[in-house]
Amino acid sequence: MYEKTIGRPKRDPFETLIGVLAAADRYDILLLVVPVAFAVALVAASVSSVSLVQAMAVAAVVGAAVVVDACYWNPPIDQGSS
Repeated sequence: MYEKTIGRPKRDPFETLIGVLAAADRYDILLLVVPVAFAVALVAASVSSVSLVQAMAVAAVVGAAVVVDACYWNPPIDQGSS
């Protein structure tokens, strides 16, 4: 069973990715940094001599710094209020 689109041209997946990344704001990027930090720590612990606990501790510090930055150092402000 294939779904047939009516009157919609197919979009290139690369163009869709570029469109999504262009629409992302600062806080979307910060939300992406936290799981990426943990994934990098997991890979680093598995391919190097760094222990998993140490790598996860570094990732947790990075995640905490991102949350502190997003919530306290550069909090979102309402552009509509005056």
